[in-house]
Amino acid sequence: MQLTARTIARTNDRLAELGLQPDRPNAWSGEDLHLAIDGGWLCFSTKRSPPAASGGLDAPGLWKQSTGGGRVFEAPLGAIMQRIDDTGFDDHAEEAVIAMVATWAVQTLDGTGARGWAPPAVERLDELLPPAALSFQSGSLLEPCTLVSLEHTLRVHVCLGRIDPALSDARRRWVDRVVADARRLRLVRVELRAPGEAPAMIEAAIDLTGAPAAIGEAMLPLAVDALRHCFEFLALTATIVGDAQCASRVLDTVPS
Repeated sequence: MQLTARTIARTNDRLAELGLQPDRPNAWSGEDLHLAIDGGWLCFSTKRSPPAASGGLDAPGLWKQSTGGGRVFEAPLGAIMQRIDDTGFDDHAEEAVIAMVATWAVQTLDGTGARGWAPPAVERLDELLPPAALSFQSGSLLEPCTLVSLEHTLRVHVCLGRIDPALSDARRRWVDRVVADARRLRLVRVELRAPGEAPAMIEAAIDLTGAPAAIGEAMLPLAVDALRHCFEFLALTATIVGDAQCASRVLDTVPS
């Protein structure tokens, strides 16, 4: 995604307020935060470790562990721009969206959100996500996508597969492989919940807590679509791998 020279100049001014300065085309850096626009995505990265009490599926915002080390916060600028209502942004919509997403990333960097933040009203959530949108299917597998909207939380999550506590060590290694593959998907955070206990499950989530109202409303349907893609891509595999009754010579061999 290419920004015009005028948009870049105004974006530079807005990002400077957050301590981010341009260091190459479509890229900005601060003390411990970097932003690059990559293929229509706003890609923030940091080497800063999350606070001990933060992290996992319940952390606010889009920060997640990077496969290359550190953490990333990735937001689909192009898709947001397609969905967002430009009212209130006049002719500076693009840099306004970049600045709002950057503010959201900075405010959730340490595992907290903006004070006084609240999710959209229930009526607005119903408009954004009709009931049919929260039902996922992959082959014969059906699973509800759960929307969590509380005073200071907005999150969607889905179970990718339940894990039998009687799995062999080899099968558990395959479960770890499935989780690692799922973590490569953008936006989605994936964790093995209650490992070694019943009921254990592989769970995927996207957290929009702290998002500015216009960004959160634009991203909520996108987040559900991203979880749907994750479910369709991995749920059948996760279910087979996690079922100790499903015989397989391959799955009973430790992956290389």
